[in-house]
Amino acid sequence: MLILICIGTFSLSLSAQKYRTAVGVRLGNSFGLTAQQKVFKDLTIEGILQTSLGNQDHGRVTVLLEQHQKILGRRLNVYFGAGIHQGWLANRANEELDRRADSGITGVAGIEITLGRLNLSLDYKPIFNVFDGDRFYRGQSALSMRYVFVKAKKKKINWKFWKKRK
Repeated sequence: MLILICIGTFSLSLSAQKYRTAVGVRLGNSFGLTAQQKVFKDLTIEGILQTSLGNQDHGRVTVLLEQHQKILGRRLNVYFGAGIHQGWLANRANEELDRRADSGITGVAGIEITLGRLNLSLDYKPIFNVFDGDRFYRGQSALSMRYVFVKAKKKKINWKFWKKRK
């Protein structure tokens, strides 16, 4: 029991992400580009630019604030968050944007693992169209593959906690 308490206390001092900045692709029922930036301890901001696979005239920009929680170390974690989205519809006849594109609130929940410089995540993203759009609710799930451009700084563990650091 004492060992479990020590492991739990030690693991709480580590942050959830193994990276600071990661950029890549998002593959699901749409294709997208994704970028994540760590902003504070276990928080990231993710930006997603995507287009529908079946309809190249429809796209969406999403910005999400995500909370990460580690599972068995910093490399594997779960996350959840929310943000906003704005869609667009291109009219091929005159190449103008249609003002009836969807916009609203987006949620996200998923799991991710970082292996070296490769970050893989699988998530579900509920989309609530508050303004316009053809439906109030849509759901998306996707696999994201990102390259870690900036790794997280390694924390030094003070094994001699009884001695003060200089």
